[in-house]
Amino acid sequence: MKRARLSLVLAGVAVVTLGLTACEKPNPGASIFSGTTSQFQRAACWATDGSYLDDATCAAAALEQAAKTTAAVSTLPGQTIGISVDPVVADIGWFPVLGGQRLSDTPVTSTYFRFTPTREQLPAGGASLAVVAGDDKGSRGIWIFPLTTS
Repeated sequence: MKRARLSLVLAGVAVVTLGLTACEKPNPGASIFSGTTSQFQRAACWATDGSYLDDATCAAAALEQAAKTTAAVSTLPGQTIGISVDPVVADIGWFPVLGGQRLSDTPVTSTYFRFTPTREQLPAGGASLAVVAGDDKGSRGIWIFPLTTS
């Protein structure tokens, strides 16, 4: 009886060990908030080994992910938008980018950033807000969030 129990316990440990080795750590996340709406995403692509990404490939993956995202954050010019990132993103630094323009000259190294867009930054048709992890040498990850002005 003890032998059967021991075999069962060892088999269970083997299954759990094999299951854990197949797990991958998910890409870091980012959220944006405005008014009463928010959206969370995992990075469309992420350089886990500390290297830099191929920007063209990563941008294509991020745009593909954004196209699949049906929920957009509704906001208006003059309304505060908040961005929250996982601590690992803050540790390496990141840039908020609205309509192709960086909102910070230097990488943000905190987990939260907020800004108030102008009419020029947020036209009537909406815009895309990107969170780009990395520095002036290259990107380590990217998120793209659609903004609507309705």
